[in-house]
Amino acid sequence: MLETEDFKPVDLKKAYAMIKSPAVVATKGEKFYNLTPYGWIMPLDYDPVTKVIFSSDPDHQAVANIKRTGEFAVAIPLDPALPFIEQTGSVSNADVDKFDLFKIDAEKASVVDVMLPKDKISGWIEFKFIRSVTEGSVELIMGQAVAAYSR
Repeated sequence: MLETEDFKPVDLKKAYAMIKSPAVVATKGEKFYNLTPYGWIMPLDYDPVTKVIFSSDPDHQAVANIKRTGEFAVAIPLDPALPFIEQTGSVSNADVDKFDLFKIDAEKASVVDVMLPKDKISGWIEFKFIRSVTEGSVELIMGQAVAAYSR
């Protein structure tokens, strides 16, 4: 688990302030854990806890994983130019282990069952899936925070 001296808990009502783009959404697939970068991600609410919304192609593996497991995490990269962001966005396939393919060192999140790139992030927020809305060619995914940590 990533809760160490480097990461401290964040009040769930204030976790929304951590969210910035790009962010990387961590999910659990049927075979492998998954990371997917998103540029359009934002706070939805903060009272009584942070909620988030992001826009995705409905066919992306992350959407299927979130709907199946009912949970995900949003990881905030230390630097928006880190190569793992572009790398993890280059593959959307349930049969690919992105952590192995791109040699990403990871540890489990604290509450939800996802893996996070421990040395590449400034913090993360763990979410329970609320619902999704399909509008045209995009799917809007909403989640409610259950844990948050920052450096």
